[in-house]
Amino acid sequence: MSKIISPNSVRQLENLTGTKIPDKNKSGLQRIMKDMPVRLTGQLAGLCRHSPALARQFLPDIGELSGQGIKQTWVGILDTGIPGLERMYLDRCIILPYNQCPAYCRFCFRKFHAHRSRPPLSHEEINRALDYIQKDPRIQSVLVTGGDPLMDLPRLEYVLRGLRKIEHLQDIRIGTRSILYQPEKFNNSLIKLLLRFHHPETDRPLEIATHFNHPDELTPPAKKAILKLNKANIRLYNQTVLLKGINDQAEILQSLFRKLHLLGVENYYLFHCEPVRGIGHLRTTIQKGINIKKTLREKSSGRINPHYMICTRIGKVEIGVDGYIEKKEGRSVWIKTPYNISTFRSVQAGFRLPAGICKTDNRGYISTKYL
Repeated sequence: MSKIISPNSVRQLENLTGTKIPDKNKSGLQRIMKDMPVRLTGQLAGLCRHSPALARQFLPDIGELSGQGIKQTWVGILDTGIPGLERMYLDRCIILPYNQCPAYCRFCFRKFHAHRSRPPLSHEEINRALDYIQKDPRIQSVLVTGGDPLMDLPRLEYVLRGLRKIEHLQDIRIGTRSILYQPEKFNNSLIKLLLRFHHPETDRPLEIATHFNHPDELTPPAKKAILKLNKANIRLYNQTVLLKGINDQAEILQSLFRKLHLLGVENYYLFHCEPVRGIGHLRTTIQKGINIKKTLREKSSGRINPHYMICTRIGKVEIGVDGYIEKKEGRSVWIKTPYNISTFRSVQAGFRLPAGICKTDNRGYISTKYL
């Protein structure tokens, strides 16, 4: 298994990457690494040495000292009062049994130490989450994510076993980027474990939600892992984040999406990079994302084109489809969403909109301010 490396000093980072960090940046990078940890696998560290697109995703940047953005980008109805159980939508929820990953993306909205240092869920806490899902038959889909749940297979198995006992629950999704980080993890033993909870013949499939941002990430070992899952009839879908200086060119994304399609992976979402504090250097504009999407639609088959999504603080919005930009205000825009406050209150009776950044029209539909 590819070794996990967690450099906690600038010197260790220099040794790991084989690059000399300018003296003027060293103290700043040291502060960044304390609040926003750095973690890589051995394989990924090697890839970062040869691919600027990967290095920019996983190595700290002095730009992270910027105070622009927010630490908690999701508000909505995430807090259910049960540790590790988040819910924003009517028919689905999220369980986070494990909060660490084999490697840490610099643009992750859970990137801060406060999240990474949380202990994994105990069996008692998992049981509380399962009980919540059991009592609400509107929940038909659960995403098991984190962190990366594949880092603790016994805990993941406990979650999956409990979920499969819930009769009204249909699909279970596992969110993981380990196909890039540790592709060797996808061995016969893991495949057998996943197949125990994969029952597409009774409309109760298990799916893998994965994450590739650049063609350089589709290494031979990663492709081998994908094809092994395909052979086992376990479906995969991909979510890509639009990142400045990494993949914010239509040609790069077209190449990535076509390669994924040929491997049998569904291209599901192209996410606009969230306004997380300290990642402004990785965020492009919404208009550029729209322009890229138009180019992809013009020059590529619809079968390889994902939905372009903006993650507002009350949910995802597809600009031009289920939502639109109402007006600009300074460095922000007001986005009309497809969400009605009555739906949120049917999930959580005491739900309140985030103060100062949301408003409703006379029918209860919500607009929200977005950086």
